[in-house]
Amino acid sequence: MITIRSLEQNEVYDALNLVKEVFFSEGNLGYSRQGAQSFLEFLSAKGELLEYLGAYDAALEGILAYTEDFHIALLFVRKERQKTGIAKGLFQEFLKLAKARAVSRITVNAAKPAVPVYEALGFEAYGEETTKDGITSLPMEYLINQEMLGRTVTVTVDRPYGSLHPHYPDTEYPCNYGYVEEVLAGDGEFQDAYIIGVYEPVEQFTGVVTAIIYRRNDSESKWVVTKDGTCSKQEVIDTVGELEQYFDTRIIWLEDHVIN
Repeated sequence: MITIRSLEQNEVYDALNLVKEVFFSEGNLGYSRQGAQSFLEFLSAKGELLEYLGAYDAALEGILAYTEDFHIALLFVRKERQKTGIAKGLFQEFLKLAKARAVSRITVNAAKPAVPVYEALGFEAYGEETTKDGITSLPMEYLINQEMLGRTVTVTVDRPYGSLHPHYPDTEYPCNYGYVEEVLAGDGEFQDAYIIGVYEPVEQFTGVVTAIIYRRNDSESKWVVTKDGTCSKQEVIDTVGELEQYFDTRIIWLEDHVIN
């Protein structure tokens, strides 16, 4: 029976030893000599500064290490226990932590051999493959709360249509904007939401989450709420584009989303 838990600082040494054991048993993951050296130097310099989850049976069988901004730095499972669900279990526990801290996305720079593993966990590439210090990796992301697409929510409006932006006084809100009290966002406040399709000031609105705007250079995501879950993508982009122009965004749409 596998038990997954956070590791104490005095257990990190065992975690790093497991990483090295797997790394060497897998032929240095196919890294060049420079890449292998860079990886081991990273472990030596940064390994003890990471947060860890460990999967235990009789002994430590796998680890997931991450930074404070929920970037996965290491995901290793003992060779003889691979493809037994341990990596998936570690990620699911990590996902619980991310949701509890209202994180909107999880990232990883996946080494070539690990890309299929992360794809199976639900990650998608969001950039080009790059090589640095002999290590080739692909930036990937896991977007949280996609299951909220299609849900009915109530938005309390605190910045009504036509009101002035608090930080950019020359900018008027082109739609009603507020928050959903039931959900916390990455900034520790209630989840923000744009209301599309109602172009007069309102105090409250109940509708369907029709799109989610993920910000890659910010901790927050924004929900797009409409009356019945249908709207023009172009209308959304035209309405909120000025407010979102300073962020690197990706929009996930209800009409494109497969709900399991």
